[in-house]
Amino acid sequence: MRTSKQVNPLSEYRLKDLGWRAVFQVFLPLILLVLSPLIYGLWRTLYGYSSYGPAAALKWGRIWFYLSGILVIFLLLFTLRWLVRSHTWVRIYSWGIQYHLPLRRKKYLKWEEISGISTYSINKSFTPLINNTKHYLVLYSRKSRPFVCHPELTRRPGLVKVVKSQVYKILRPRLTQAFKEGRTIPFGGLSISNKKIILPALEIPWEFLGGISLEKGNFLIKLTAGNTVEIPIRNLINLDILVQLIKTEI
Repeated sequence: MRTSKQVNPLSEYRLKDLGWRAVFQVFLPLILLVLSPLIYGLWRTLYGYSSYGPAAALKWGRIWFYLSGILVIFLLLFTLRWLVRSHTWVRIYSWGIQYHLPLRRKKYLKWEEISGISTYSINKSFTPLINNTKHYLVLYSRKSRPFVCHPELTRRPGLVKVVKSQVYKILRPRLTQAFKEGRTIPFGGLSISNKKIILPALEIPWEFLGGISLEKGNFLIKLTAGNTVEIPIRNLINLDILVQLIKTEI
């Protein structure tokens, strides 16, 4: 495993870039913005001193120095936030995934150690005019606590797809075989076997199942009697495999 960790990542997803491009495109204009009132204040001070004396120099330059000081504070806070976000990243390797959060140690998960994936979205906006939807990727492992990927990283093109591809390549055959053998397979908020769907307070034999669908963040189980059972998608793991196995019985 030591050798594997030293291989270059296949891809990297970072909240913020910290290369020369960021320096020239972001920080250089901000530094010039901060220096502008300082330089103007120095010019006003020198002009006031040479023309009207120390009192005028102090009065004319003070407000610009205050403004420059405030901008310096904002620049420092902005830089700190940028540094923190630049150290929030996920790296994809052939053997697994590596992730890092600020002030914490790097963590590793081999693909075969991941026992479940959960992906869901939550809209935290109070008005339909503002789209504040957060997208989440949660990886479950028997060896550690669940890893919740930063919502902004989850939105990066390709991350969720490549993680699902690698994990399901291992899990799908294993769970499919267990399903055929009649074992009960947990999927978070429900479990299934080749005879029924098992909910915390209800068991549904396959002959009573009318269909399934995904609507507005919920997994809908439609019964032949006309009733519908709703389960939030965020309470389910390995949803793609769950849907595939259920469709083999409908």
